[in-house]
Amino acid sequence: MTTFGMPTSMFLVFVATILAGSLGAIHFVIVHVLMGRPFAEVAPPIVVEKPEVARGMDEEATDV
Repeated sequence: MTTFGMPTSMFLVFVATILAGSLGAIHFVIVHVLMGRPFAEVAPPIVVEKPEVARGMDEEATDV
């Protein structure tokens, strides 16, 4: 049996693709356009609390 000239399994994949694309478009409009959220969050900087400890570890590793 064919739907729009396609076998049933191909038609189901076609419908799933259209639904997924529609969900993505709806997400884009709501989250990124209406709410104004950016595409990627900027990661917080990495803070080293005790730089002496980090340097000491590197020196010990190279003393071998």
